[in-house]
Amino acid sequence: ALVPEGQQKGLAEELAVQLGRGNREVQLSLSRALVALGEAAVESVLKKALASDDPHVRAHASATEQLLRDPGAAFGLAIGQAKRAFVLGK
Repeated sequence: ALVPEGQQKGLAEELAVQLGRGNREVQLSLSRALVALGEAAVESVLKKALASDDPHVRAHASATEQLLRDPGAAFGLAIGQAKRAFVLGK
């Protein structure tokens, strides 16, 4: 609501560099901020993050993607599932 029209993608790109950093609360806050920007704004940055070499970035991006699809999803559970999936190579 506070982002000027047309600047959502730029903000999403700036925020996405923080994926995988911080504790659960920081990650959840970042994910909620990205989700609030809307699917169109975050789709490409999440896709890029899902291809990252850093497993923490991939897990956080995956959990954010799940939160985008289901805003009521349990974020901690989503992070745990994403980390397990990447460890198992799925």
